[in-house]
Amino acid sequence: MVRVFLLAFLFALLALGTAAYAGCTSCFTSVIAQRTSSNIDLSFTAEADEDVVLPENVVAVVMQVDGNRTKCLNTVLTKTSQSHGVAVYRGSFGAYGTYTHSGRIELAGQIYEFTVPLDGTAGKIGIATDQSPLNRNGVRVQVISAAPVTPNPTVAPDPAGIQLPTIEPAFVIGGAVVLITIVGAFVDRRRSLARSLTA
Repeated sequence: MVRVFLLAFLFALLALGTAAYAGCTSCFTSVIAQRTSSNIDLSFTAEADEDVVLPENVVAVVMQVDGNRTKCLNTVLTKTSQSHGVAVYRGSFGAYGTYTHSGRIELAGQIYEFTVPLDGTAGKIGIATDQSPLNRNGVRVQVISAAPVTPNPTVAPDPAGIQLPTIEPAFVIGGAVVLITIVGAFVDRRRSLARSLTA
């Protein structure tokens, strides 16, 4: 039974090492909005490794106001400070809305989603599931008429293959710990049963 605990401890250490390795080299960690009489001041905090040079400006796109979808508003945020791996980006725009603003922001090619209350308390920010680039210049997709249909449609090619889902290392490690625990308990039970029969 001791070996089961030792293996579980080993896998837990491996999981902690994997989680530490998953840390970002540059990422947004917090967002705050402060409403004044005429403006809304946005402030994002980014953390980066000491050797990473963060850009001087980033663009935030406000897409929802008070939970309702609105016309996208692009706001340029300027880096106001950076020291010891922490940088602060700030910008402001004309005030509208009462409670919250939500949108997207990009840093080092990574898109983040944020929702921030307008009362000065910290908002929520995380990596967006949709990593499509931000619409920075207001260009919208234009739909044009489709080409005429050919009388002899071509057959679609076979798919390149089945794409398997990706599995997070923590799930694999957790599953291995559970499997080893079950196998160890089974082996210990068989040994104790064999001892009781021979006695």
